[in-house]
Amino acid sequence: MKKIISAITLLAVLALSGCGKVTPSASFESATEPATLQAVTEPATTPDKMKLIGDKASGSNVFVITIDNRTGRDIVGFSVRSGSEEQFPKNMLRSDDPFLKDEKRILYYVPLNNEGYAIGDSDAIASEEFLIKIDFKDGSHAVLHQFPFGDLDECVFRLENNFAYVEYTSKSTDQKVSTRDAEEMIKSNEPEEEPTTKKTDDDDDYSYEPVYTAPAYEEPVYTQPATTQYIAPTTQYVAPTTQYVEPVTQAPAPTEAPTDAAQDPNGGCIANQGGGALTW
Repeated sequence: MKKIISAITLLAVLALSGCGKVTPSASFESATEPATLQAVTEPATTPDKMKLIGDKASGSNVFVITIDNRTGRDIVGFSVRSGSEEQFPKNMLRSDDPFLKDEKRILYYVPLNNEGYAIGDSDAIASEEFLIKIDFKDGSHAVLHQFPFGDLDECVFRLENNFAYVEYTSKSTDQKVSTRDAEEMIKSNEPEEEPTTKKTDDDDDYSYEPVYTAPAYEEPVYTQPATTQYIAPTTQYVAPTTQYVEPVTQAPAPTEAPTDAAQDPNGGCIANQGGGALTW
């Protein structure tokens, strides 16, 4: 019996040892690092993930519009003004959250009157003319006129030739509408130069202040007057032609012979009073 046990033990030792030493298996750490995935941010297109413009609200006087930014530019300023307001109110976008191109957002807008109170009467809202001012990241801006809040649920903002327009499907007629022609006509009738606007440092106070732009300085161009050529006078001195004429001296008139001389009775001949020969 002891021999059988010894034989079994010997076989077990040989089986474990094999032909050499048993080396414990080495532990290897994986050299492969997990792949780093770079998150790609894309504008949300589903309503539950869309960002908001304005504060979420409810009620019959609140307009809720889905806007698709197809202007090709990022929008950093968004303000809505009713006809009762004298100027555009504060910016509805945060400075660190621009409305990106090709992004959709949901606009919550409550119409306000000039005193800052909500317009609750539907007839009053329908008679209002609404304007939307959008400022782009590059410093330019555009205004959407007569925005039809009551006739749309969603719309597309587009930009062409520096004027913006809206495309939407009318709720009243179920027809597709574009404000392109109307906005182009308004743009053509506006002055060529519009006052620029600037954003204040306070994000909660987004005002549109006109900025004076000094006219471009033009260097004066000096034009030298035409050179007048001096022409010497052509008057030639002519010596006087007056000729001196010697005065003519007139000879004195002849003096008559004295008349008191004795008259010769012989006619002036001296007679030979002796009768003899005249002897000289």
